[in-house]
Amino acid sequence: MSTEIKLWQIEGEKLSLSETTMVKTGRKEVNDLEKWIRSNPEILGSDILLIGEQVMTKRGPLDFLGIDRSGNLVIVELKRDKLHREVLAQAVDYASDVASWDVDKLNLECEKYNKKNIDDTLREGFGLNDESLDEISVNKFQKILMVGTGVDESLQRMIEWLSDNYDVSINVLILKYTKTSGGDEILARTTIISEEVEQEKSQRQRGKIYAERHIVRKEFWTQFLEEINKLNSLFGSVNPRIDNWIGTSLGMSGVSINIVISKKYARSEIYINRGTQEENKRIFDILFNEKEKIESNFGSELTWEKMEENVTSRIKNQLDGVDVSNKEDWNKMNSFLIDSIVRMDKAFRMQISKINRT
Repeated sequence: MSTEIKLWQIEGEKLSLSETTMVKTGRKEVNDLEKWIRSNPEILGSDILLIGEQVMTKRGPLDFLGIDRSGNLVIVELKRDKLHREVLAQAVDYASDVASWDVDKLNLECEKYNKKNIDDTLREGFGLNDESLDEISVNKFQKILMVGTGVDESLQRMIEWLSDNYDVSINVLILKYTKTSGGDEILARTTIISEEVEQEKSQRQRGKIYAERHIVRKEFWTQFLEEINKLNSLFGSVNPRIDNWIGTSLGMSGVSINIVISKKYARSEIYINRGTQEENKRIFDILFNEKEKIESNFGSELTWEKMEENVTSRIKNQLDGVDVSNKEDWNKMNSFLIDSIVRMDKAFRMQISKINRT
């Protein structure tokens, strides 16, 4: 049986069935339903941020394009009446097109809609920091959310079958519109697949992404350590790992040379984490006072990040525009990182030794 929401208005001690619809009251999908969702997208779900509206695809304009906390795209198709099986083919058509879109194309849509790029939208919308953003793979998976005032039995059956047997991220959000005798307009919502089930599915998808990422990272560190150990013993005691960073001490507890890799950059850094914010900022300030000498020994300028709001501080040298998941970038990353950390060791080790003696 198809899912349906009915609403009753309480009038004194009696219940009065409200059968008012958006169509009967002259409400229109484009002018009203989209406007309501735009003003409060949380009605679609607590894990969805909107990044586009009336987004043009090969199939035609997509009502809304969203993104979740894991970077998965959410295709939102609206109908102001009951949803029928034909809308499923339409939504799948949209999803099959946007699945091929890269971050640059998505940023264009996001900036058009939000006046900011994907990273800034995720950072502000979900309160993510830079490290969390680096872990996100945008558009690795796609979700479909169809929104209407009801759903016919055949569409509900297909959605449940796809979700239960093939783990497809697809759902129907049913909105019930009513207008009370006092003139108040109300929207109620329910979904065919519960939010708990959808969250479990998202966790499984994240698990697949992380498993793939861990394999790639370990492969990168294995070949990188082989290369650097031929030239320098700095990382001789470090083993390949699944994390996005490796590090080695500079001769002072809590001060290390780290290497960080991501889908956006490769970075070498002096990382200061001696336990307390006060001590970390003190060490940073001592080094910053020797900035001119340090950068002269290093051979170029460095980026100094005291990070007053954080416990830790760092001084970094970063290569942007490389992606650890793209093996064609590995030689470029190797060359940059090996050269950078050797020069960092030369520029900072003596300065750290002086601080140790004071």
